[in-house]
Parts: sequence; structure tokens; C-alpha cells
Amino acid sequence: MKRRLELDALRGLLLVLMTLTHLPTRFSFYSSQAFGFVSAADGFVFLSAFLTGAIYARKLAAGQHRAVRSILLRRAGRLYLWHLGLLAFAFTVIAAIGAYGHRPALYNLLDFYFTAPEVALWTAPLLVYQPPLLDILPMYIVFVLATPWVLGAARRDGWRKLLLLSGLIWLFAQCGGRRLLLEGFNAATGIYVPIPEQALGSFNWFGWQLLWIGGLWAGAASNDPKLRPQLEVSPMMRAAAAIAVLGFLAWYHNLGGIWPPRDMYWFGKPTLRPLRLLDFTMLAITASWLVPMLFRGLRWLAMLGRASLSVFAVHLLLVLGSLALIADDSVPLDDVQQLLVLIVTFTVLTWIAWRYQQRRRDAGD
Repeated sequence: MKRRLELDALRGLLLVLMTLTHLPTRFSFYSSQAFGFVSAADGFVFLSAFLTGAIYARKLAAGQHRAVRSILLRRAGRLYLWHLGLLAFAFTVIAAIGAYGHRPALYNLLDFYFTAPEVALWTAPLLVYQPPLLDILPMYIVFVLATPWVLGAARRDGWRKLLLLSGLIWLFAQCGGRRLLLEGFNAATGIYVPIPEQALGSFNWFGWQLLWIGGLWAGAASNDPKLRPQLEVSPMMRAAAAIAVLGFLAWYHNLGGIWPPRDMYWFGKPTLRPLRLLDFTMLAITASWLVPMLFRGLRWLAMLGRASLSVFAVHLLLVLGSLALIADDSVPLDDVQQLLVLIVTFTVLTWIAWRYQQRRRDAGD
């Protein structure tokens, strides 16, 4: 697949929005759900799956089955090592600062670890216990590991059955399936402090896999002449989607005096509730039309996007460090501290992305 700079730039923008959301600055209020009821994480997961499907479905079609499995297994292994490193940093340095430095933001972040450290220490490497901020990498690892099987099954049996199965798993998530499995895990292991559902992280894998499978399908279809017509969207549909997206934004951001509903159940993030999926679908349709026109020349964002996994992992370290600056939840960082946090964070992330680009260039890739 030829490198598409506009997709790299879009992924870079999503990384910037996620970083702003996680940093303890005033900008987190505006970046957390900048696109209505959809966060940058939704787009990042889908776009990562799209690029994965576009690249590796074609390699499978060329008969490179072993190479695809090997590459994705190595990627999952690198991600897992990143995750273990972040856990080690959180359970030692961050936990010590939170406990002995009286930092409530850090203490709350690791509340289950402080409640049951023995349980946390063996369930976290198994990707069961997932502290806040450290809950997206476990999901990504599992999805990457499953990708060779998914693409292989799609090549043998077609995408229709896989998408149907994915939809059924999504329904399982909406019906509280994760909670039932957690109760079974707690009962089977007999741990003395049962793991609460919130300790599993804010991403319900059974719901979010629909976004990943959909992204794999869209990526595979973009390179397959037989499937590509399924991605085609008429100008009228794009216009309707754009209008609907503007309506969602107006509703969400209180334009015209319209306030969002009190009950946000149908827009929930953890399991990808139905109206959230609808909002994302409309945004994706609109983006497929606008991104090629608007994002092609944004080189800094494209550089961040090309080094997305390294940038994402390092941004978590920087966010954990910035949270250590908060001495009291009721007294956030002042304006100077917020500015310094932003400057340091994006300087480091830019350097990480630049180093990644240099290494790729030296390797001749």
C-alpha cells in the first residue's frame, strides 16, 4: 500500500487530541470529545485497523501468510513490552509518589493497586487489571494478535459472516457480557479481593472489537477491486452525513440553546453504544471526503502519525509524570505550569517522531 500522508496526518491529529485530553490542562475539556459524542480514541482504533487491513490483507492475498503472522506477532510483542514497562513505572515510581508524596490524582489512578497490590501485580500482566490511561494498549495488543486469524478467515469465508459475528459479540457487550465473565473469573480464581468491573479499564473489548473489525474490513476493501464498491458513498450520502454531524456537534456543544439529554446511556463510550456508533459512522463518511483535501500538507502531524505507537506510549509516560505535579485535586496546575507541561510534552513527542523517521530513513524504508 502506497503511503498516504493524509492518513498519517489524521492519525497525528488524533494523537494530539488524545494527548491534550490526558494532560492536566484546561485544554482537556475541549479535546476529550471534540467531534460530538466521539473521542479521538474511536478514530485512532478504527484508523489503525484500516491501515492494518489495507496492508496485510494484500500480503495474505499474495500468499505471505507466515510473514503476516510473524510481523503482527512481533508488533504485539513490542506493544506488550511497552505495556509491561508502563505498568512497572506506574506500580513503582508513580505509586510511590502518589502514596508518599500525597498526590491524590496518582492515588486515585491506582486505587485498586493500593487496595489489593498482590492481586494487581499478577492480573495486570495478564491484561485483566487495567488502570486508567493504561487500558488502551491491552486492547490493541489483543486486537493485533487476532488480526491474522480475522484476515485469514475473511479470505476463506468472506467478510459477511465475520461482520455478523462481530455484531453479535457487540450485542453481548451491550447485555453486560463482560461483567458476567469477570464474575466467573473472580469465582474461578478465588481471589480474596474480587476485581471490580471498573478495574478492567474504560474500553470494553467485546464492544470495541466491532470498530476494529469494521476498520479491517474497510482497509481490506480499499485494496480489493471486488470489495471496493462496498465502500463507495454517493455525494448525497456524504452531504447527509455532513449535515447530521453538524447537528450532533450543535446538540453536543449547546449551540442554539439545545442541551444534550440527561440520560447519556445510548452514547456511552465503554461498550460503544448504538448512537455513538451512528455518530462515528457519519463522521467516518464525512472524513473520507474531507481528509484527502485538508490533511495532505500537514507534515508535522504526518510525522507524529507515522510514529504513532512510539508517540502514544511515550505520551503516557509524560502524562503520568504531569499528574505527579498536582498536589491537590481542588487546586489544579496554574497557567505557567500548564504551559510548561504542554511545551515539554509536545517537544518530546516531536523528537520521538523525528528519531523514528530518521531510523526508518537510515534503514532505507
